[in-house]
Amino acid sequence: ACHGKNGKGMPIPGGKKGDSLAASFLKNRTILGHPSMSINVVLHGLTGPVDGKTYPNQMIPMKSYDDEWVSSVLSYVRNSFGNRASFITKEQVAATRKATATRKEPWTIEALRATVPQYLPDRKKWKLSASHNAGKVSSAVDGNLGTRFDTATAMVPGMWFQIELPETTEISGLRLDSAGSVLDYPSGYEVAVSVDGKSWSPPLVKGKGTHPLTEIYFSGVKAKLIKIVQTGRRPGKYWSIHDLQIYGK
Repeated sequence: ACHGKNGKGMPIPGGKKGDSLAASFLKNRTILGHPSMSINVVLHGLTGPVDGKTYPNQMIPMKSYDDEWVSSVLSYVRNSFGNRASFITKEQVAATRKATATRKEPWTIEALRATVPQYLPDRKKWKLSASHNAGKVSSAVDGNLGTRFDTATAMVPGMWFQIELPETTEISGLRLDSAGSVLDYPSGYEVAVSVDGKSWSPPLVKGKGTHPLTEIYFSGVKAKLIKIVQTGRRPGKYWSIHDLQIYGK
């Protein structure tokens, strides 16, 4: 009820225009970021200011609800009110619940962001390259969903997109958004990393794309270079990336 039927936050009775009992769900970075962010908030609650704004109501812990309930509610919120994000699974909730089982206090937003991987900043400092159509790589990180990197030819195994970070960083996931390019998400993928560009890890993760938002998670690993390899085929469809984010610390 505190967030309102439209997800914008219930107005405070008698309060100033724009003041609400709780934060808006719309384009909320806690809701749309790494799944552990919103899972932790539901399980343990949230207190204190959020991005400089204080709300009269504290988010209460709801750890008494089971994993399926938590995953269903969060998946709904992440894909309603104009939001777009991956669905949260009950397995992800169970893993976060286990990892934070000893926690007794609600989170503050600062403590939560320091604990859970966030989008890496300063994407303009990344060096990008690709096996195909390398002249368009910057369109994957320009912040505009209306532009895109694409392979300019149909998906085949072995296509790759590479990111070189300014310095070695601990990373734990990727978010590839193919937005309005229907079926242009990777048919299959592998992710490998390197700290020097010479010695590469075995694939950290392998998977199949099933949704325009391809979210890939793995255990934290130090990396300076990240290579995403497209491993499948989809005749007549490019591999496109309208927006690329990397989760890290």
